[in-house]
Amino acid sequence: MPAPASAIFSNALNILAQTDVLAAIDAGAAAGVLKIYTEADTLLGTITLADPAGTVHGTTGQLTITAPSTVASVATGTATWAEVEDSDGTSVVQIPVSAGASAVSGQCVLSSVSIQSGADLELISFTIG
Repeated sequence: MPAPASAIFSNALNILAQTDVLAAIDAGAAAGVLKIYTEADTLLGTITLADPAGTVHGTTGQLTITAPSTVASVATGTATWAEVEDSDGTSVVQIPVSAGASAVSGQCVLSSVSIQSGADLELISFTIG
């Protein structure tokens, strides 16, 4: 086996860890939120997640956030990172943002990272693990 480029965990451990992450997102009385930010920490938009917020794959442990409807952005800028909070505003995870048309593990993928105020903010995928 070649040397890994990063830590590799067993599937069983991934399932446990991502199940806990999902439970943390779903903590609180309502649905969690996904907030999209610029490098300067300007909030570009807030997407209310489904409740429950997603699913954990039973074999690999990959957490996939359920893509909600498109929402209007509240500012103009380049999206660089995202944060998921539970409904009480407690931060659960921060993750880099990229543009694309398909899922990339460890990334919040938007249809575009160039965001205009009032324009659609479309989540393509959000996967961890």
